[in-house]
Amino acid sequence: MNKFSVLILFVFLFFLNKSFAQETEEKSDDDKIDFAIPGSPEETEGSDDFCEVSQHSELLNLLNFKLKKFNPVPEDRRGGEVRGGGNSLTADEVTTNSIRFYAEQLKDVKPVKIRIETFTSLGKGPITSLIDRSSKVFLKHPTECKFFQLYGDQIIGSYAMSFDNILRLYANAVNKNNQIAQDFIRTQLVPAPMSLDEAIRSLYDDYGYQQNIIESLLPEDVKNLFFGENSLVSIADVAESKLLAFSLLGGKVDQFQTYEIFIVAPKSKKGLLGSNETIVISGSGKIYEVPLLNIPLALNVMRSLGFNAKIILITHLYIGDDAFCRVGDGGSWYHYKGKVKKAGCDFLSNAIMAIKNNTLNLSDDYGTYKHSIDKVNNILNN
Repeated sequence: MNKFSVLILFVFLFFLNKSFAQETEEKSDDDKIDFAIPGSPEETEGSDDFCEVSQHSELLNLLNFKLKKFNPVPEDRRGGEVRGGGNSLTADEVTTNSIRFYAEQLKDVKPVKIRIETFTSLGKGPITSLIDRSSKVFLKHPTECKFFQLYGDQIIGSYAMSFDNILRLYANAVNKNNQIAQDFIRTQLVPAPMSLDEAIRSLYDDYGYQQNIIESLLPEDVKNLFFGENSLVSIADVAESKLLAFSLLGGKVDQFQTYEIFIVAPKSKKGLLGSNETIVISGSGKIYEVPLLNIPLALNVMRSLGFNAKIILITHLYIGDDAFCRVGDGGSWYHYKGKVKKAGCDFLSNAIMAIKNNTLNLSDDYGTYKHSIDKVNNILNN
């Protein structure tokens, strides 16, 4: 091979190597390219700032951004209104056109991501401004890295979250008369499943929410069915009504739980001593003392959630070899110890002791509630 051929080969290899290196570098650079617009909702969930919400000042800037007002009546080329133009569009078409009209003006504006708690607590003025600017508004889920999209006065999608979060959001919306948020919560949020024991524990909280908050979550026909026509939810029934609202919103009980619940209560309340708690036993073997329980309402609500709910009404409690409590002829409770009879009975303490000692089967009521009492004993012994 002559010198000229060697030179040509050397030049060819040089340019081939340079071309390959440049292609590799370009490919590496391509891998680093982020096609999402910085700050836009198109950012991937893997980015560090995707879940961050905007500053309040950014929300205020968006609310104060000046927009040309939408005119649903089209104009002709001379600037005059088209005769009959206002009647040519349906209400839905007008809404869609207005959303597009405002979105076009906001196409270069940075999106604003706000907490849904902030949205539910907005009053009429800010909400009205936000509706016109909905194309740039995203609402963050209370606990997850998810955002809800506004479309005019609608929130797109259906979501699950804890019932406590739903109630907090709804309380904000009711207190601020935010109808958009109220409708969204009633129709598009589904409570996360509860365990059986969580459902029972929720019966303790009669004072966690205002009556009007729980009342407004219940449809009129449901309120009439459970509380009578024109009846209001009693303060003592708020906890049971809250659980009813959970059921109506589509809430379910964890399918892996035992669906059994037993309520042990005195058949008569005359002559009872001590506190007014009701004994509730869950299929998991836990014993609860629920205050101010509306037993008929609680049973109906529990059954609507799919529980096998049973009640054991006691007229006689075995305490010891020579001691017991019994309902007398007048419907009052008496405590007997040997030959001594005293008016009144500490039902709660003695009933809890009988349940834990498996002595409910020594009650005169055992024949009536044999199946339920045997189930209670079996649950507590396993």
